[in-house]
Amino acid sequence: MASGGLSGNHCGSMGAEDWDISVCGLNCAKCRLFQSGECGKCRGPLEVHWSPNCRFLPCAREKGHRYCFECKDFICEKLEEFASDGIAHHKRTVENMKEMREIGVEAWIEEKNSKEQCMFCPGCY
Repeated sequence: MASGGLSGNHCGSMGAEDWDISVCGLNCAKCRLFQSGECGKCRGPLEVHWSPNCRFLPCAREKGHRYCFECKDFICEKLEEFASDGIAHHKRTVENMKEMREIGVEAWIEEKNSKEQCMFCPGCY
């Protein structure tokens, strides 16, 4: 996702509608590209995805996964590159996926809500 993709200040208590974890661990519900209608999130057709060149969505679909962390190859080279591209929230989402893999997405979201952490804002971590 482009470095400007995530909205600025939306931390605090978040409801279920504030969470939509993408294949690569980003929170689509808080992304400006989705909120502005420029992106159909990564659960829809690739051509309305923020990047038709996304490497994660086709890979996960091909392997029958909803999230990258479900793969036996997690963390793969593609995710390592993503996490080390200099965009802070990319690194954080990979770290978040490690936690999601351990406890599950729903439990992870519940934990972040209880701590009033969204973990996706550039200023939240």
